Amino acid sequence: MKLYWTELLDSQAPLALRRCGLVQLSGLALVVQLFHLGLAWLALPQLPGLPLWFVWALSGFFALLLLVIGVLYFRPEARKPQLEPARKAFLSALWLGVACLAAIFAARMGFDLGVALFLALGLVGYGAAFGGLWFGLDKT
Repeated sequence: MKLYWTELLDSQAPLALRRCGLVQLSGLALVVQLFHLGLAWLALPQLPGLPLWFVWALSGFFALLLLVIGVLYFRPEARKPQLEPARKAFLSALWLGVACLAAIFAARMGFDLGVALFLALGLVGYGAAFGGLWFGLDKT
């Protein structure tokens, strides 16, 4: 299997090769994220009976972290614009990873609404970011 990561960053490369590079780079980032999420699932103990203010504070922390990742995603990189597609691919994988980590914490604390909220937020956000990057490759 040929690696097309360099074609992703080359704006003169054909669109099909750039999209192959995007799929490969995103897949690699997601494999690493899933490995770390699996370790978090195994290492985090059950945390039932925590005070409700603590559950909401931890959920708020993860929501704030997702907001920071979203701001970084939409802020353009002026120093090295040729690396923008790779940067956005990694940030979208980070978005999904943080949202899934928040869902793991919510599941371990017994906060079912938080599990559904963070999983939906992560999957919808990743899908929108990946779709925007997929269809935006021909414009860069």
